[in-house]
Formats: sequence, structure tokens, C-alpha cells
Amino acid sequence: MPRPKQETPTDREMEILQVLWEKGSLSTRDIVEALNQGRRKKLAYTSVHTILSIMIKKGLITKGKDSESHILSPVHTKDDMEAKLIQRLKRNVFGGSTMRLVSRALSTHAASDEDLAKIKQLLESLEENDEVK
Repeated sequence: MPRPKQETPTDREMEILQVLWEKGSLSTRDIVEALNQGRRKKLAYTSVHTILSIMIKKGLITKGKDSESHILSPVHTKDDMEAKLIQRLKRNVFGGSTMRLVSRALSTHAASDEDLAKIKQLLESLEENDEVK
């Protein structure tokens, strides 16, 4: 029985998207090199190529043509993908509750003093602009 289609990126797909967001459009070979930097167990070119093909079918990346190689680019910006994934997580895991999502995020992983200060500034800014609902 085939696996159900997964709309959100897998961990490996997210790793590839991170490379593309950081470095821009790349060839498959360049993506493999970037993924293998600092890695003891190297990823095979063919494995990464297969994942990239799946990502194209899922609409996560597009394939353009450079003079000699195919250049791959992310379809969504990092900000757009973050927003999409957070909305899905909020809806599917936290029943649409922003409070539960934020509470879990802060209780699961301790925030630095710098992060907490930025969160407070963000909340104040949202309140000032009447963006808090």
C-alpha cells in the first residue's frame, strides 16, 4: 500500500530547503555538497536526487535550466513556509489555540533572556497596533 501524500516537508526536505534559502538556487550537485559539509556519513547523490524529485512533485521546489545543469529553487520564501507550518501546527495539534502553541514552545525549550525581551517587545508592538485579538 503506498504511503499517503505528505503535504508538509519532511525533515530531510526541510534541510534541503534551508540550504536553498541560505545559498539561493543551486544545482543538485551543489545541494549534495552543501548537505554533506561537516557530515560524517555522506548522503549519496542519487538519494538526494530522489528527494529533490519528490519535492518538485510536492510543489516545494522548481527546476529551471542553466547552461549545463538544472537549477533548483524553493517555491516559497522561508517566512511563507514558517507561517504555513505554524498555522498547520496550531490548527492540527493545538486546536487553533495560539496560547497553547506559545506555552508549549516556551515550556519545552527555555528561551534566552534576549529572546524573552524580543517576545515582550513584539507583544507590546502588537498591542499598540491593535493586532492582538
